[in-house]
Amino acid sequence: MLTRRPAPAPAKTSTAALPPSDVRSLWSSFRRHHRTALRPATLATYETAVVQLAGFLEGEGASTDAAAITRDQVDDFIAALYATRSPGTAHNRYRALKTFFRWLVEEGDLERSPMDRTRPPALPEAPPPVLTDDELRALLDVVSRDKSFEGRRDEAILRLFIDTGIRRAEMAGLRLTDVDLEHATAIVTGKGERTRPVGFGLEATKALDRYIRMRARHPAGAKTDALWIGHKGAFGYGGIRNVVERRARQAGLDVRVYPHLFRHTFNDRLLAAGANESDVMALAGWRSSEMVRRYAAATRSQRALKVAHDLAPGDRL
Repeated sequence: MLTRRPAPAPAKTSTAALPPSDVRSLWSSFRRHHRTALRPATLATYETAVVQLAGFLEGEGASTDAAAITRDQVDDFIAALYATRSPGTAHNRYRALKTFFRWLVEEGDLERSPMDRTRPPALPEAPPPVLTDDELRALLDVVSRDKSFEGRRDEAILRLFIDTGIRRAEMAGLRLTDVDLEHATAIVTGKGERTRPVGFGLEATKALDRYIRMRARHPAGAKTDALWIGHKGAFGYGGIRNVVERRARQAGLDVRVYPHLFRHTFNDRLLAAGANESDVMALAGWRSSEMVRRYAAATRSQRALKVAHDLAPGDRL
């Protein structure tokens, strides 16, 4: 495959000005068909992949007609991303385009996907970044000293992230009725609108209980059934990110902290504790074991060393 840099994504273009067979026009149909089944963030990922592919093809002087796109052209696009962005970005775009072209075949717009019998780009088995125990303690120390409404809310958010590893969209989508403090569980809605239970510990239960009591007295509490609220009402997707980033700055952490980092950390701890593949998939909300294998491969050496240290046959002789 070639390693050319993809052309910059074209500016937003009205699909009315494009031929109906242009991939961007067909993307609009994909969005209309899936807007109730897929989360906005997922749709945005698919759109980015389609628009970037169109920009790459135009930069190469090639057609953006869906039926004219070849396997080699898609391979070149993915290779360019792999070389100039990151393996993770290339893998993400590959998966999105695979789904998009498969849908076009199902709809009868294409006889065959240009991605038939292709394989996703390899992802290096580098350990996913995780937060150390000291970094987690520093975050919790900052919020535990803040007795304000924001402090109680932010501590509950951070502790729930630490104990469950749920996605940011899942955190933002929680409703009051989703949380059962008596049984220390919450029902989260993940990708594809699939729900699953997650459990949390005593400290998270106490933090949630304190926050929910204060929420009941907050003026914005009656305006929404969303679990997380700010001064004006529901506290959404962007608000969750802002909480994490702001508290990390206050804690003086040298690493970049973002919501998904808690997911990395949670799953790393699960595997290090010996959780089996099916349990990890159930708790993380994964339908494929691919992500489990990535985490397991990345932490295999650490786990093997722990087993060796625990075994230490010579110590029993």
